Amino acid sequence: MPFINEVMSSVFKSDLFRKQPDPFGFDNIQENSIFNPFEMQIDTGNMMQELIKQATNQNILILNQIEVVSYKDNDTNVEIAVNDFSFITKKLLFATNGFAGVLTNHEVKPARAQVLVTEPIKNLKIKGTFHLDKGYYYFRNIENRILLGGGRNLDFEGETTTEFGQTEKIQNHLEKLLKEVILPNQEFKISHRWSGIMGMGNSKNPIVSQLSTNVYCGVRLGGMGVAIGSLVGQELASLV
Repeated sequence: MPFINEVMSSVFKSDLFRKQPDPFGFDNIQENSIFNPFEMQIDTGNMMQELIKQATNQNILILNQIEVVSYKDNDTNVEIAVNDFSFITKKLLFATNGFAGVLTNHEVKPARAQVLVTEPIKNLKIKGTFHLDKGYYYFRNIENRILLGGGRNLDFEGETTTEFGQTEKIQNHLEKLLKEVILPNQEFKISHRWSGIMGMGNSKNPIVSQLSTNVYCGVRLGGMGVAIGSLVGQELASLV
């Protein structure tokens, strides 16, 4: 930790990480937690809405629920076949992250992340973003709710999938963490459950590369897509 603080001191002008006692009433954790005063929350729903708005303002057409079945780089253009039709484009950019395994010769592996969020909790004192157990669990408050996700370390093989869904084993463990660690001695009810697919690999570095004359990809964001996705997009556009 002192080494990281020293390396990053020119950027943040103060310690990036420091130890401090838990002020939130968590249970069954270490005596001290590691605190980062620079990590903030972002409303990812608003983020995506703004991205769609900016794309629309640039006359960019977004087609949802369209699956690319195959493509052929003809050197002068790319022929793309989707589930209902086909078309020609000058350039093809893949930004499908965890779904890009075949495209990248399996350098990207899918990693399902299961999530739950509670109903509103009266007088919730937990404010901030938190990482638990080597980062395999992530939780935060959303106003007066708790969002908790993770647990793929309980079943790496089963969670290496592009299929959305929840499993009893992981969902039960998430609830156990809420009861025994995050919200001890507090009543709560689960409001929603869902899952998402991340893109992992042997390296934490994303893949931004040219696959053929007119085909490119920006993938393998390592579970950090919200933080580094914009930069990866810029790098991909610059490469093209």
